[in-house]
Amino acid sequence: MLRFPETKTIVYQILSVDYSECAFGRVYSDGEIEVIFKDTSFIPNKQDAGGQSAKRYQQNRQNAIVLWFKEINERLKPIEGNFYVGMSSIYFNRFYDLLSTYNQQKVMGRKSCEYSGITGIYQMVKLLEKERGN
Repeated sequence: MLRFPETKTIVYQILSVDYSECAFGRVYSDGEIEVIFKDTSFIPNKQDAGGQSAKRYQQNRQNAIVLWFKEINERLKPIEGNFYVGMSSIYFNRFYDLLSTYNQQKVMGRKSCEYSGITGIYQMVKLLEKERGN
């Protein structure tokens, strides 16, 4: 009897992001996770000594955050299909507002995550599977 191998399909596409790092991955029906891109930011921590006034330091930090979110937006443009975002609710509204309309339409939902990057993708898979009842 001839058996054809099962074709794997994309179950989820997940973006996991915070101020320090981000990762985008595809989760397939066989459980494989393919990382499409990952990156770290150069946003200064709140505790870094800058040798400048607090007001100037805060403005530089805010500018770095906007640039970071815009960079992620550019990396999402060639992605086909919808995706979930794993991100703290504190950051999400600001991030969503900086997304292009095209990318905003692809966001299927958001889950609050404690982790970002690849670890955040694994956490998102667990949250989404729990929601589906698997």
